[in-house]
Amino acid sequence: MTLSLIIGLILFGVLLIMIEIFITPGFIVGVLGTLFLAVGIAYTYKEYGDFSGNITLAATAVFLATTLTLAFRNGAWNRFAITDAIDGKANNIDQLIINVGDTGKSISALRPAGSAIINDQRLEVHADGEFILANEEIEVIKKVQNQIFIKKINTLKN
Repeated sequence: MTLSLIIGLILFGVLLIMIEIFITPGFIVGVLGTLFLAVGIAYTYKEYGDFSGNITLAATAVFLATTLTLAFRNGAWNRFAITDAIDGKANNIDQLIINVGDTGKSISALRPAGSAIINDQRLEVHADGEFILANEEIEVIKKVQNQIFIKKINTLKN
């Protein structure tokens, strides 16, 4: 096996390990990278002897450690990290000015949960056992912990 093929195996193994760490979570790509490194180092021992194999092993370990250290220091990890924060919140019943009997309008379909506007406040509400379409008139029937239960108001007149 030629020296360029051995170097290629080792570099490809290092590349696969970097891909495993920074891009694809899992296990397979890292194992393949480690296998390519091991095959490259094993062939160095076989073709060029113990002294060259030891030098290749040490050089590969130093190269891999240096590459990983530089990748983490220069912020390569930050390009792949999720930095978005979730700013949503649940209804805080104590701060809402919503009482049983208040009316409003559904924004989305309630099956059984969805959004509604009650007293000019956009809220997450729960239908009490029925499917309610969007843009339906609704009424608050109960408040339990941080949930508001509503029912559809019949707008049909006899």
